[in-house]
Amino acid sequence: MTIQSLGYVGIGTPDPTAWAEYARTVIGLAVEPGESVDSVRYRLRMDQHPFRMWLTEAPTGGVTVIGWEVRDPTAIDEMTVRLKEAGVDVSVGTDEECRDRQVARMVHFTGPLGIRTELFCGRRLAPSQFVSPLGVDFVTGEQGLGHVVMKTPRVQEAVDFYCDVLGFRLSDTADYPWGTFHFLGCNPRHHSIAFIRSYKNEGTHHILCEVTSPEEVGRALDRTREHDVKLMATLGKHANDGMFSFYMTSPAGFGIEIGAGGVQVDESTWVSRVYTADIWGHHPVD
Repeated sequence: MTIQSLGYVGIGTPDPTAWAEYARTVIGLAVEPGESVDSVRYRLRMDQHPFRMWLTEAPTGGVTVIGWEVRDPTAIDEMTVRLKEAGVDVSVGTDEECRDRQVARMVHFTGPLGIRTELFCGRRLAPSQFVSPLGVDFVTGEQGLGHVVMKTPRVQEAVDFYCDVLGFRLSDTADYPWGTFHFLGCNPRHHSIAFIRSYKNEGTHHILCEVTSPEEVGRALDRTREHDVKLMATLGKHANDGMFSFYMTSPAGFGIEIGAGGVQVDESTWVSRVYTADIWGHHPVD
């Protein structure tokens, strides 16, 4: 596997200020203002990286950029060859783009759902320690930011691209009454991206922010009541990745999952299976 982890995501939202306040007061991310020279309104920190998410103004809410971290410049070159052999147009990130992402090198292309997808190496770490305004510790490190789950009517096309071209593994599949999820991984985190078939619309289903304990999940759930945040799904535990979590609706309309205790995948022994139910909970909220 050449891709190491989910490095960062760009988020579009009709109200970046409201989303930034939600990130600070409900999720526990550190919020920093974006530079006036570009369209980034806010940058969001959750660890030693300079940012893991950023917010731009957009008519509808959702992920606009997905950035995958690779090991080194050689890996960039190898992935570029694979992409071009698959007929994908690849562009080299400009010096200005690399400075904005705070990386040494980057290439980008249009991935599934028409989302700008970036491969980068040499991330410049922040000079200051991350301090959550709510005292929250997030699980990142070699596992990256968390995961993103996308809705599309062209699920198999997206899964094939990530597995056959980008080299992800199919961790497993889940057949639920509301849809079939395909979970794809690139490191010990069970999945860094997933796709669910949707004939109604295409876009972002949710982003995971994993915390270090069930108590942190419970505190986040309490904060949804304090700040009148609508739930998408109740507290529960997934059968496939073991995540103890709940889902809430962000100010941009898509979901944020707050969870703890996700399983670690051992590539040498992992077997992909099909799940049909969670262990308990995660009931949809109307």
